[in-house]
Order: sequence, then C-alpha cells, then structure tokens
Amino acid sequence: MDQHMNKLRIAIAAWEPGRAKTGLGAQIGGLGVIIEELPAELIKAAARQGIKLEIEVLTPCFAQYDRTRLKKLSGRYPAKLSDITFEFDAYEHVFDDGIKQVYFWDEGQLNWTTSSAIYPQDPQMALRLYASVSQAMAGYIRGHSFDTIHLHDYHVGLLPFYLGDDILEKTPIHLTIHNATYQGITPLVDGGYSSLDRIALPGRDLFHQYFDFFDNLNLMKACMLKVHQCGGKITTVSGDIAGTWGYAAELRQNHAEIYSRAFMQKGSAPGEVFVPNLHLNLFEKLPIAGITNGMSDRNRPENLPELKSEVLNALQEQQKKAGREEPLFRNPVTQREMLTRDHSFNAEQMEVKGELKRLLHLEAFGSEPEGDPILLTAVGRLVDQKNLGLVASIVERTLWYDPQAKFIILASATSGDPAGMADEAEFAHLAYWYRDRVFFHNTFNLPLSKLILAGGDFCLIPSRFEPCGLVDYEASLLGNIVIGRATGGLTKVSHCAYLYDWLDISDRMGEAGAFFSRITAAIDNYRRHPEWHRTLIRTAMDIDASWDTSAAQYLGMYRYGFLMKQWHAKRKSLISDFTGSLGKNLETFAAFFIPGKEEYGDAFDWQLKKALTAGTRV
Repeated sequence: MDQHMNKLRIAIAAWEPGRAKTGLGAQIGGLGVIIEELPAELIKAAARQGIKLEIEVLTPCFAQYDRTRLKKLSGRYPAKLSDITFEFDAYEHVFDDGIKQVYFWDEGQLNWTTSSAIYPQDPQMALRLYASVSQAMAGYIRGHSFDTIHLHDYHVGLLPFYLGDDILEKTPIHLTIHNATYQGITPLVDGGYSSLDRIALPGRDLFHQYFDFFDNLNLMKACMLKVHQCGGKITTVSGDIAGTWGYAAELRQNHAEIYSRAFMQKGSAPGEVFVPNLHLNLFEKLPIAGITNGMSDRNRPENLPELKSEVLNALQEQQKKAGREEPLFRNPVTQREMLTRDHSFNAEQMEVKGELKRLLHLEAFGSEPEGDPILLTAVGRLVDQKNLGLVASIVERTLWYDPQAKFIILASATSGDPAGMADEAEFAHLAYWYRDRVFFHNTFNLPLSKLILAGGDFCLIPSRFEPCGLVDYEASLLGNIVIGRATGGLTKVSHCAYLYDWLDISDRMGEAGAFFSRITAAIDNYRRHPEWHRTLIRTAMDIDASWDTSAAQYLGMYRYGFLMKQWHAKRKSLISDFTGSLGKNLETFAAFFIPGKEEYGDAFDWQLKKALTAGTRV
C-alpha cells in the first residue's frame, strides 16, 4: 500500500465532465461541476500528503466538440452490440490546470448529441450507448496501467463488467452516486439473458445475480454489487463516512420508514411519500458513505468572476462576436455600473452587497428601491426534483404578509415537460399581475444568475430531494440566506438557514404552509432582529465550503481500496492454507460445513464454502 500511495494514477470515468465554457466539455447538472473541480483538488490534497497523483478523466466525445482542438490517439477501442463489432476513436486534451481528459468518439453512437442533449431519452438507445462507451473505456484502461478506477454514476456503471476479473483482482474500483433517482432502469427485450447478450455481456451468468430489478435491467444495482464484491467503496455526495446524515442517510430509508415519519409529521395518513432510493433495497443493505462535495473558492464574493468588470466585458464581447447585440443586463444603469467597476465584497465590506441589491432591484423592476425591500430569490430548473413551482404557491400570501417583500425568479422548464411549463405560466401570470413586486425570467443568463444570488436577501430552495446541493453553498457564501427544505445535502447549511421538513408530496397545500412558516420567520427576523440577521449572514459567508476535507477523504478511499485488496488476498491465502491442510478430511468437512443465511450469514464462511465445493468436485 505505501509503495502504491507514493505515486498514483487514477482513472475517473464520468458522462458529464464539466468545462462547458472551454467548448470541450458538457454540463447539464451538478455532476459536471464536480468532475470539473474535483481532479485538480485531489492533486493538491495529494501533494500535501507527499503523493504524486496523476488523473485522467474518461468521458464521451460529444458531437458539438471541435475535434481539431483535440489530440487524436493512435489506439482504437472496440465495442460490440448485437454481434456487430465497431471501434471508437480516442482523443485527449490537457487543460490549463494540468488535468488530462480522454474522449471516446464513434459517429454512429454520438453524432446526435448537442450541448444541451447528451443523455438519450429512449432507454434502449441509452443502454446501447452506455454499453458501447463503457467497452471503449475498458479497452483504454486495460492498456494504460491505472492504480485505481473511480466511477461516477450509473452511465459508466457497466465498465467493471467489461474490464474483466483479471483487472479487478488487482485494481481497486470505487463508485460515487450523484443522484440515485436515476438508476439506468431499462425494460427487457426478449428476456434478461438476451438483453445482456446484445450488449456483449453473458446474460445467463450475470442477469439474476446483478441486473434483475422487477424484470428490468438496473445498471446502478449491478455496478453497486460489483464494486462492493471487489472491495471498493460506494459513496454519495453528502453526509459522512458512516452515512449518519445527508443523502447518504436518506438512501438507507425504505418506504415504510419514510411513511411513518410523514404520518407523525402530519398527524394523519400521508397520501404519497418520495423514496430517494427508488425502492432499490440494496441501498439499505450495502454501506453507503457520504463524502460531501466542496466548492471552488472562485464562488466566494471576493473572487466571483461575474462580479468583476473585466470578466463581464469579456462576456459582452463574446456575445457580440456570436452575433448577439443585446447587453448582459437590460437596465442601462445596472449594465453600466456592473461593467465599469468590480463589485467584489466580503463579510467586512457589506456596503458593496447593498449596492448589488440596488442594481438587482433596478434590473428586475426598473426603479430605485424605496424603503427597505426584502428580495426573495430563486434560481434553477423547473423540474420535479427542484420543486420550484411551490414558490408560486406562497407568492401572494408573502406579498400580503410583508408589503415590501419582492420576488426575483430566474427559472425555466425542460422542453416537453408539461408540469414545468405550467409552473412557467404561473410565474408569468404572477409577474404580470404584480409587476412591481414579482420578476420572472425564463432564459438562463449567467451574469444575471450571479447578480441575483449576490444581491438577494433570501434564496428559496424547496427541493423534493437534493443529493448534494450547490446553490445553497453559492447563495450562503454570497450572504443570501437559504429558506428551503431539510433534505439531503441542504442540511449542511442548517446552522445558517431556515429549513422546513415535509414528506407528504401529495399534500401541496400542507407543504406550502410549512414553507411559508419559514419564510415568515425569516422576514420577522430581518425586520425585528436586524443584528441577529447580520450575524446569520456572517455565519453563512464564513462556511468552509472548500474541497480540502472532501479531497482528503477521497484519497483515504483510494488508500482503503489498496488495503481491501490486501485483505482479499489474505482471505484467499487463509482459505487456501486451511483447505489444503484438511487432506483426507476435506470431503467430510465440506459436507457438514453449511454457513448461515440472512442476518446469521458470514461472507467469509460463504467464500470458504465456495472453495470447499470446488475442491471436492476436483
């Protein structure tokens, strides 16, 4: 282990690599943010421990990338689907932070992708795509001597099955789950065996042991089992190693437990509860560790690029070169002042935040703020997970509760999502009727989103589930206090936020009431206890959101992987020595040795039983 830990080569496999601004990356959700930031943070953490770390990020080559900017590698990597074999090209690029990214491209598999579409909607197409790319990645790994493999989410979950047991015998492999609501559940075609045979896996050997999930394939289930059997660690993106809080704790809860809590919470039977593990009881049986994601220091108000005039002017020029003449900000005063000087601040320079609040008010409502308005903000996607439609349910009663409260909403629905489109329509309706107190914009604008977070007083995050939470960190570091639901990673800001607990997702009015109660508490403290509110802001801005602790824990996980390989080798050696010592008693011992099952079972006993059975057959 010590020899391994002096120098390490890590392969990080992920579908969504971040780095979208470079034109050589993709980011749809939080996964891309993490894969963009984590490798460099791991290298820094390793250097502090005297470890030389080399990382390669393995990812698909999406069609929108300009492959002339990439270095084409000499090797080609085969994949097989429905008995047809084809080859992926591989490219590489080294970014300014020194991280190498390796891209896998096949025209037939990836030509349909765009900057906003990298995940197939059809489950059969998705299965074939994930299988073929995983085969190509496995071929690359076999030829490049990595010390550890780190998988991120189910899209690359087939990779260990293509690597082969000879590689997994000696190379630790770990899995980080970013969102367990998406598990790669795929309907069978001509049965489970045939469904796997078509993606070049032996269905008869693997289907029942790994993939079967209510007569579907479940890619996450299969990957979790394989990683666990190989001695690897399964982690998720918030909580502690023991899994006592955050998303790691939530994934262990079954329907009965959540229903019981909801009953106690309401005092009556709930209509419907949300189960984070999607009824995959493997989460209740395997140890899931939490390693809470960090966030780059660039998100602190003293460093945030979108508060610096040079960066904003560069963005404006980029827009002009792309043929878009509109200004970054629609209000001329906001546009002029944001692009004329920096608006960086910290907890000791809060007058700058006050100026940002003024500029945000101008941008949203076209007028200078009068009195002391409270700006309640929300930034995100109008999807079921984010539950931002709940905000619309409390707008009018909040406006009535505090005559100076105002809402600034930047959110959009996914094309073809009727619920999201209905939320958009409701926000547009509210903005029309309360145009001087409700602002709604449904086109994402990065500079505007940062101005909203920096200039707002409270950030509304009523997420139905939130594995890690990034916007809560972003808002808190900018002095925008979170009002949201106590779920998953959002609980990490509970000491400087207003969080409510609600579990019956069918009772929208009940949840709106719980949400509204925290909003009124926040407003009351803002109005009546300003010094306490200022203390809350300083506490939020002082959060240690750095990657230091998380990166060190990932390095500990890599060390653990080598230790587990040692333990597995010792177990095999011990079993081999013991069975070899039995001599003529081997058959008698094997006949009587029957390990217990369920809670009385012992994995080591079953491993011995397997070896004994093989020995007696010989």
